[in-house]
Amino acid sequence: AQPYRNNLKREPCDYIFNSSISKRGEFFSSTYPGTYLPWQFCNYSFIGLPSERIHIRFRDLIIFKTPNTQHCAVDLIKLYDNTLDPPELRRFLSSFRHVTNQEHHVVSEQIDQHHITDLCGTYTLPLDVYSTSNHLLLYFIATHYAELTDDEQSQVNDFSGPLWRKGFYAEYEFLSSLTKLDFITKNKSNQYLSGTECDQTIKSFGQGHGKLQSPNWPQPYKPQTSCTTYLLGLDDRYTLENVEIEFDHFDIDCSLASLVIYNASRIYDYRLRTRPQSASSSSVSTTVKKSSLFSNYYRQELDFKANLSFCGHFKPEGRFVSQNALLKLSFIPNDRSGNNVLPSIITGGKFQASYKFVKSYHQVSADEYDGINPTICNLSYYQSRTLYGKFEPPRSSENDYFANSNCTFNFYPLNDNSRLLIWYDYFNIADDDLIQCSSDNLTYTYNLYSSSSVYLHPFIYCGYRNFPSPFLTIRSTEHFHVHFRSNDDSEAGLGFEGRYQFLNQSSPYFSSFCRSPFDSVVYINETIEPSGNISSNGYPENIICEWSYVTTRGYQFMLELNILQIEGSKTKDPPQGCQSSILRIYSEGRIDELCGQQETIYYFVTDSNWFTIQFISLNRQTKEALRGFLLYWTVIQTKMNITNNQCLLSDEYFYCKKTSNSTISNFCIHKSLLCDDHVHCQPLSNDDEHPSNCFLSTPTRSKYSLPMSSSSSFLQQHLILIIIIFVLCITMLCIALILIFLLIKMKRRQQDMNLPKEIKINKQKQQRRRQKQRQNQQDNLSLRKKSVQTYLDDDEDNNHDLISINMMEQAVTTV
Repeated sequence: AQPYRNNLKREPCDYIFNSSISKRGEFFSSTYPGTYLPWQFCNYSFIGLPSERIHIRFRDLIIFKTPNTQHCAVDLIKLYDNTLDPPELRRFLSSFRHVTNQEHHVVSEQIDQHHITDLCGTYTLPLDVYSTSNHLLLYFIATHYAELTDDEQSQVNDFSGPLWRKGFYAEYEFLSSLTKLDFITKNKSNQYLSGTECDQTIKSFGQGHGKLQSPNWPQPYKPQTSCTTYLLGLDDRYTLENVEIEFDHFDIDCSLASLVIYNASRIYDYRLRTRPQSASSSSVSTTVKKSSLFSNYYRQELDFKANLSFCGHFKPEGRFVSQNALLKLSFIPNDRSGNNVLPSIITGGKFQASYKFVKSYHQVSADEYDGINPTICNLSYYQSRTLYGKFEPPRSSENDYFANSNCTFNFYPLNDNSRLLIWYDYFNIADDDLIQCSSDNLTYTYNLYSSSSVYLHPFIYCGYRNFPSPFLTIRSTEHFHVHFRSNDDSEAGLGFEGRYQFLNQSSPYFSSFCRSPFDSVVYINETIEPSGNISSNGYPENIICEWSYVTTRGYQFMLELNILQIEGSKTKDPPQGCQSSILRIYSEGRIDELCGQQETIYYFVTDSNWFTIQFISLNRQTKEALRGFLLYWTVIQTKMNITNNQCLLSDEYFYCKKTSNSTISNFCIHKSLLCDDHVHCQPLSNDDEHPSNCFLSTPTRSKYSLPMSSSSSFLQQHLILIIIIFVLCITMLCIALILIFLLIKMKRRQQDMNLPKEIKINKQKQQRRRQKQRQNQQDNLSLRKKSVQTYLDDDEDNNHDLISINMMEQAVTTV
């Protein structure tokens, strides 16, 4: 009466299920649904007719599995196809002591092709297993509880104990109507997935191609049958392949089943001017999501969907491209998840598609791929399409870039008034030689509007410490190329993740604190402004400055980098590179890239009459207090313009005689630079600041000459405004003087009006006394003394009043 004793041929658990007795039924682990017993070795053999296949569906499956492990070490179910006595099972059982001596014979260690899988733990149900022929073996093994460690037993107890050893309950059926496997081509590329109804893998061995057909093609197959095809392209250190499929025939009833494509995007054929708009003209599909990541794949647009699901009587238009090396197709019946549904004999749809594996770099975002050969890693980015984005080399499944790779990234500014900025979030290119970078490397080339030549940026970047500096293209760059190369050795890295941004004059990177790359070139008059300086004004972030100076032909510039304190280093061992900041000096035939903190002054003589200073500071990596840079420049005459130690225009120029071991040749400086508290003759000597040379005559210069500093260009640009301000100041001063004069005059008049009458009478008496003295000079002495005394007394009083008046007038005048 116990259901688990049905079909039991030998105690305790040796079962045989024969198709001639029953076509379908159920079976259990012993004592199900209670906890199964330890030390069980149970055999469930299924024997069908020659034309039949066996289908097992697990409805319940809970078998103990050691926590945090991937394999079945204690209890398990072993499944075998097309055999009832597999050699692999006999080898496995020989390790247990209770087996018979007959099972102890030596068996070869060859791989058993009949083994389907091992089951333990818990699974998402229902779980289906299929045989390829009329024989299938299920062997259940349970070992003793005591073999569990204390930690394992503790974890088992935490999970409600016996439920971990519930066992299994399953249904079986013998069917001659199950899907035939003839549609799976028998070669090294195509392989049936053991234990499935009709799943298969199709692998690439170097850009393969073929036909993909539904089971029973060209006849329809049952919609309740679930078949999945996995197309696997190459994805290793050397190659990345995409999978492409295109349907030739399609007819699936939407009420019964649907075909689902995973991990793919659809591209419409370039010949189609419009897309299908409704299900009447194409297949029913899920909601469309657009993405620009793969735009212009073969110069076409892509539609991205989480699942591409199709049914109907019209084939899906366009081609379907995998997002990486794997593409999956599944034929899914609508009622497959029903708990009591087994495959029936209802016929369904059919389809046929062409597939091919294509070497591709289309995982990398770009505006356009190579139009002639899409398998070449030749990617293009246009300012007319997007102003900023990322670029990176294609990577394998291990997230390393490909060996023997040749990848070019092309950037196209909109016009000659546009600039391109490139920088990197990380950089990891393997190479032991950080100087020559002979193995894997990154290089730059560019074209100008004014020339058909290709120019090479002289620096090569490689290694994981030699970080490339931020790069801003020079004026009138028409086409900029980033070239990535790797050899075929086993050494690799993560590659790089670069960013690009096309800039115009309104970019927030350009500040009023310094000249921007779009400012005009500054002409330097060697007589009016023979020297100056350029500074970063501290060390700001997210700023781009560029100074371009040119002087008269025949003259050159002496550059003196007095201060350099920015992040990074190109001199340490190994070098760190200049990830966030760079000071770049351009001149004829030479480019210098500088970062870090220098301890000595750096001198540089240009080979022509121009130079350009470029300072780029992006997001800083540290908060260290740094000063940026300070650079002095001086217009000089070099040795080619010096004869017999005499400068051209020797009455205006001073000869800097070499007194040190400097590699720089002798040169001349303008005499106006003598004794100006800065040594312009360095590194040759300090003669220009020697007191004996300070008496030398300085050439006559215009009274409107500007000070010898970098600010003179500002004064020249605003000279008219300065003159106007000066005239206004003089006018206001004159008006103020007139007002003061009028004020003094009014004050004196008022004082005269307010003088006491006694002062006026005294003045009249004085006049009379003087006349009387002249007439009576012969008067007696006593009368004269008295008169004189009277005069002096009166005069003293009057003088006091006059002194006070004079002092008031002087005070007003002084104010």
